[in-house]
Amino acid sequence: MFSKPRSYWKFILYVVLTLVCFLLQSVPALGVRFLGCAPSLLLLLTVGIAFFESPAFSAWFGLIAGLLSQMTTAVLEGTDAILFMFVGYFTAVALELFLQRNFLIYIFVSLAAVMLQQILDYLWHLLLWARLPLGDALIHQILPVFFFTGLFTFPLYGILWRYDKKFRAREELL
Repeated sequence: MFSKPRSYWKFILYVVLTLVCFLLQSVPALGVRFLGCAPSLLLLLTVGIAFFESPAFSAWFGLIAGLLSQMTTAVLEGTDAILFMFVGYFTAVALELFLQRNFLIYIFVSLAAVMLQQILDYLWHLLLWARLPLGDALIHQILPVFFFTGLFTFPLYGILWRYDKKFRAREELL
C-alpha cells in the first residue's frame, strides 16, 4: 500500500484532504451550503480515492470517511460508514475490471453514490419518523444535495488527479 517513502506524502495528502472535506461538509459557519443543504464531500473523496488506490485501501478509507460523515449527517449509526466502504470497494474493483479511469466516469459514479446515499437517508427517515413526503424531500433535500455535490466533483477530482500524477512521476524516478 505505502511501501515507498514518497508514498507517505500521499498518505498525508489524504489525511489533509479528509479533514478539509470534513470541515467544509460539517461546519455551517464556513458557508458551504445550498438551500440549507451541505454537499457530501467525504463521499466524493471516497470515490476519488477509489480511482487512484487499491480496493482494500479504498474500502478502509471509505469506512473511516463514513464514520466521520456519520458524526454530522446520518440517522442511524453505521449507515454512512457501510455505504462509503462498499462504494469505495466496488468502485475500485469496477475500475480494475471494466471501467476506465477518466473524469466522466468519476462524475457518474460520484453522483450515483450521492443519489444512493440520499435515497437511503430518506428511506431511513421515512421508516423511523415518517417525515417528509417524497416530493418535499426531493425538492428540499435530495436534489439540492445532489446538484451541489456535483459542483464539487470538478475541483476534488482535479486535486486528486494532479497529485497522483506527481506521486507516480516521483515513484518512476526511483
